[in-house]
Amino acid sequence: MKRSFVRLTFAFVAVLGMTGVGGAATAATASPAPLTTEYFSGFGTGSSAWTAENSAHNDAYTKASFAGYARYTCFPSGIPYTRQMSQFMYWSNATVRCTK
Repeated sequence: MKRSFVRLTFAFVAVLGMTGVGGAATAATASPAPLTTEYFSGFGTGSSAWTAENSAHNDAYTKASFAGYARYTCFPSGIPYTRQMSQFMYWSNATVRCTK
């Protein structure tokens, strides 16, 4: 009788573990990692405003990748600041927001 009670207890504990009820205490104490958001600025030049802005965004994406962010987690943030320096020379500053 004692042996069957021990077997029944082990079987009950095994079923609780498989259903997740037995691990409820550990799951409740675990908290998800907080999201981190960082902003990266990039600078670029080009013969048109479009190429200067793309160059600035690519520079910002490069800085974000060096910081450990994947490109698909980064998005343009705000409106790029673009200035015409001469007839065929534009300068731009752009910012991207990355979330991990």
